[in-house]
Amino acid sequence: MKKRLLTLLWLAVTHVLFAQDSTQVAYTVDIDTTSAPKHRLLDTYGDVFQTQVPARGIFKVIVPLGTAKTALDPQMIVPKGFNNTFQERVGLVRIGYERKLAPEWSINAEVAIPPGVGLYLINSARFMLQPRWYYRMNERIRTGKSVNNVSENYIGLSLESTFLFKLDSYYGSSQGGYSNQDIALVYGIQRRFKKRGLVDFSLRGGISIDRIRNPLSLSSNNARPITWFIETRTLIGLGFTKFSQPSSSQCEILHCFEPVRSLWKLDLNNPIRVSNEGSFVRTTMAYERKLGESPFSVQAELGAYGRTFRYHLPSSQPLLTQGSGANDKQFQADLALESRYYYNLNKRIRRGKQSDNLSGNFLTLGMQREHWLGRVRNYGAGIEKGVVVEWKQRSTYNQHFTDAYLAWGLQRRLFTNGFLELKTGLKVPLTTYASNQERYVSTTSGGALERVETNHRLYAQRQKMAPGSVHFFFDLKIGLAWAKRK
Repeated sequence: MKKRLLTLLWLAVTHVLFAQDSTQVAYTVDIDTTSAPKHRLLDTYGDVFQTQVPARGIFKVIVPLGTAKTALDPQMIVPKGFNNTFQERVGLVRIGYERKLAPEWSINAEVAIPPGVGLYLINSARFMLQPRWYYRMNERIRTGKSVNNVSENYIGLSLESTFLFKLDSYYGSSQGGYSNQDIALVYGIQRRFKKRGLVDFSLRGGISIDRIRNPLSLSSNNARPITWFIETRTLIGLGFTKFSQPSSSQCEILHCFEPVRSLWKLDLNNPIRVSNEGSFVRTTMAYERKLGESPFSVQAELGAYGRTFRYHLPSSQPLLTQGSGANDKQFQADLALESRYYYNLNKRIRRGKQSDNLSGNFLTLGMQREHWLGRVRNYGAGIEKGVVVEWKQRSTYNQHFTDAYLAWGLQRRLFTNGFLELKTGLKVPLTTYASNQERYVSTTSGGALERVETNHRLYAQRQKMAPGSVHFFFDLKIGLAWAKRK
């Protein structure tokens, strides 16, 4: 019995020692789903904004985006004269050169050619000198996100001044001139865009001095009180450097293959200025929706603009107790409805170049309604035939217009929440209405005289647009977009 038990025990032990291991071992591989897209996004960012291309100097030819909305009379915007102050400071075109002194420091110099204002041709130039501190540059170079270049955020101190050569009216007689000096602290975002593009957005805050100049000399007089201001400025154009790299596929930038049903769009190509002398602000919001699977869409766009302006000049004559000045308040709102036909959308989908979305070239037919309300108060004093005369004038404007337009355009998504839209075409005024009231009161030692007048005069640019006439227009929008996928 003992022998049988020992034999069974020995067989059990040897079976355990020499038997094959039947335990299954499973191997798993964890795939990092975040590092690859992050790497691709970093490559795309560097490819688009040239962050890995060294640039110690850059020559610039740039245009302020906001002036495009007031460059032509028949624009679908507020009256051209409302933005004269802005145009005077930023110019129609700017030429500049920026030189890096160290990875974090540079000096930027620009000259701007301002437009003519009203009935005058201003032969002048505006100069800017701006040291810049690229406060993140050393850290980005150390972490390999960038090399020494100018595609980065910066803090600067801007010194700007208008140099007046001569000022003539269209009638050939010399007139008094105007000059301005600004000093401002600037926070800016500058990016090279692909091979030759350049974008510079800045928020500026500082003080400004306006002067009346003699057009035949550099002397100045009648300096106005110092004003403070906060404003935005967006510049876009060309940047020329020694080195650049070609861009790869654009679909990661433009979201070519993302199917989109609708878009909310907020236009940021609108200069904003707030100061103790006056302010203006404009915003535009649009909603576009595709019609099924077709290349057609419909869009509704709402825009609003507000402006205030005021000044006061004390009297220089001891007999006059009242100085001169003005207080101007303007508001305008517009609503545009249009249909769009993306004529090359189906062809690009068949060729595998994009998905069914709202990016592409289009033809559009639309109609717009604008309402303009304004209140202007002017006052002054003078001496006529030895008698002191003080006067006040109050004007109220109520005008609205309806226009139809046919245009060609292009629209592109930019990264996840950006968009670009260019539209140019022909505009036809359909209806025009104006109801204005002007109340004039003059006071002398003999009493007061009051005159009230009602008229139907239009503001200057609208007067040139007779019903039935055809006018050229263009519009550029760059801003934020929120897409709804299919």
